[in-house]
Amino acid sequence: MNSLCGLILAAGLSSRMGESKPLLEWFGQTLIEYQINLFNSLKIKPVVVLGFQSETVISKIKNLDVEIVINQDFEKGKSSSILKGIRTIKSDSDILLLSVDQPRPKIFLEKIIQSHLESKSLITIPKYKYKDDEIRGGHPIIINHRVIDLLTLYINDGKTIKDFIISQNNVNTVLFDDILIRTDLNNKQDYFHALKLFKKYNNYE
Repeated sequence: MNSLCGLILAAGLSSRMGESKPLLEWFGQTLIEYQINLFNSLKIKPVVVLGFQSETVISKIKNLDVEIVINQDFEKGKSSSILKGIRTIKSDSDILLLSVDQPRPKIFLEKIIQSHLESKSLITIPKYKYKDDEIRGGHPIIINHRVIDLLTLYINDGKTIKDFIISQNNVNTVLFDDILIRTDLNNKQDYFHALKLFKKYNNYE
């Protein structure tokens, strides 16, 4: 069985939030600390890609079990951070990819990881089914190590990770009935809403 590596993207400007997303308070710790501790609880050592206010974020996580990578080109967008992180990860590791502003309960990640390992798919993506039966994708996703080079080519060609996923046939879907699987903390309204949604999970995991 191949190893699984976590990749947490936390380099952005957080312009819509108005303050650094990694440093947002999240149930007694910062959001970036929560994400790292979550990965560690799953016995996954994450790679964290930082950019904006990286020195301040590092001061919060320097004693945690994490590998820190700095993306000097973070203003070029998320794809540049994905490329930076990929270069740090072992070539035989599948990648569990999550942005810092996509906090998830531990049981969500456990379900996604188990489904990925059982399906032996190239990509595993969680999805949420709305009341009108519309199904939309969420996060995190898992990318098999066998297609990491192809993903790199897509990004270098100016395409997005969404373009890459659409191009693949061997995609495993994990259905969720909780909108949290699609929640992004884009602004303060999203942040406070996510805090409320999280409270129903034991230990806020």
